[in-house]
Amino acid sequence: MSIFKDITYRYCKKILDAYQVKADEKTYKGKEAELLIQRNELARGLIESIKEIEVNEGDHTKYFDQVLNTITAKLKEVETAVSEYNKKFKTSFTTDLYETFFTASLISFIKALNTLVQNSPVVILNIEDKSLFSNKKDSPWFYYFSFVLYEYILEKELDFATNKTDRDIFDAKKGLILKYILNAGNLYTRFAEDESNAEYKELMKVLLKSMDSDEKDIQRRKTEETNASSSLYSYFAPSFHKASEKLVGRNQLGQKLELLIKDFNEKSETAGLTV
Repeated sequence: MSIFKDITYRYCKKILDAYQVKADEKTYKGKEAELLIQRNELARGLIESIKEIEVNEGDHTKYFDQVLNTITAKLKEVETAVSEYNKKFKTSFTTDLYETFFTASLISFIKALNTLVQNSPVVILNIEDKSLFSNKKDSPWFYYFSFVLYEYILEKELDFATNKTDRDIFDAKKGLILKYILNAGNLYTRFAEDESNAEYKELMKVLLKSMDSDEKDIQRRKTEETNASSSLYSYFAPSFHKASEKLVGRNQLGQKLELLIKDFNEKSETAGLTV
């Protein structure tokens, strides 16, 4: 089974949970509350339908098209249900958060995931055992390394899809991650997946050091741009200028890279890497 089928289901469930939290925050009364229950049941049914879709013959493009078509078809089903409900009870309710949040977030995330898959190396696409692609440190290093960085991307894309936050320099960092995962994958296959090889270890150390340096460059350029912009207002708003200085510290991705470098050094210098 493709790991991206599992990822799709896991993150669609997260979007369902976020939708239900938002729905719970609103006050629904009477007939509208009854309709909400119906919409929620349809939302849960959609996630289960997505779970049943398979990736056939490694065709992820067709898979994601099926997922998007299923989401669109379910929205039409909800629209019909709302229309029939309004006609029956002479009300004027809408698809509400089901369409504006749930459906919109699902479509946004699935499109982002599809783009990620299209830019993933073959060695990742060919993983069938999802237990290999995890944060378990006894997994092969390449899979562990890739999983940590993919989860960073996925959590960010989830946030963008559900909260509509600014992407800022994320796309630059995403490109950096995919570049180095591709390079790491090439190393992994070049050494026939033998991660105990001394040359492999040395080359991986160089790769990690280079990635860390490139990430710092991206962050530094962003910090310099922010400070340059904020300096224009520093005389009138010194607190804003001071707040911008917080960007200087290691960010979330930078911290992950530091931990990955530490983990790799410990593995390669003590008990060795899992083969």
